Amino acid sequence: MSEESYVVTVEPPSRKRIAKATVVALVIAGILLVTAILPAEYGIDPLGTGKALHLTDLAKAGAARVPEKAAPSASSESTEPPATIVPVLEPASDGSAPTVKGTFIAQRRGYKVDSREIKLKAGEGTEIKYNMRKGAGLIYSWTASDKLLFEFHGEPNVKPAGKSATDYYETYEIDNQAGKNEGHGTFVAPSSGIHGWFWENKTPNEVTLKMVSAGFYDWIFLNRDNKETAVKTMDPDVIPSHPKVPDEPLR
Repeated sequence: MSEESYVVTVEPPSRKRIAKATVVALVIAGILLVTAILPAEYGIDPLGTGKALHLTDLAKAGAARVPEKAAPSASSESTEPPATIVPVLEPASDGSAPTVKGTFIAQRRGYKVDSREIKLKAGEGTEIKYNMRKGAGLIYSWTASDKLLFEFHGEPNVKPAGKSATDYYETYEIDNQAGKNEGHGTFVAPSSGIHGWFWENKTPNEVTLKMVSAGFYDWIFLNRDNKETAVKTMDPDVIPSHPKVPDEPLR
């Protein structure tokens, strides 16, 4: 059987066809420009198609956009301390020990301490919150004789727009399913306001809750049996000194 070879010859388009295609493309582009692009981008609607297709609304919306706010000047910045600790290492130019900035948040006065023990009946809840300024720190430990449901939250003094007349709060940690019998940590207030916990005893037995804290707070908010109370804090300087005990070497 003989094999035959086939050669396919592709002829390039003629100049006449190229010119015709170019004219068609220019006509289509012109139609799109007049009927869609000009009404949508610039509000120019010579044929009325932009209004019919609601394209002129896009141009109006773009013109009505609020310009971005300029960066605040140094004089308009908040006088509140930062709410985070971000260490930054700065090497010394003379080769000595480097400086680490952003390791602490200075406070205006000494810290306070507080220790409380509350017994919660079955189905009973209680709330303890601390009035703190933005950037104030709190070291805490709470323990319970059984698992408690809880929510760690805060109520900022300055609330978002539209929330000033509502019971607005922000949640930091929540466990309303399994519950826990202890919690320990260090908290830095993200805003000035009251920050703390609500616990609820969902067990059939009485649960003893112990809360110990030390931090930069001005007063403590208590809520139990729908009775809200503001109580004073304890200054560590008034705590009786502990009896002296010999040091016990760890190793």
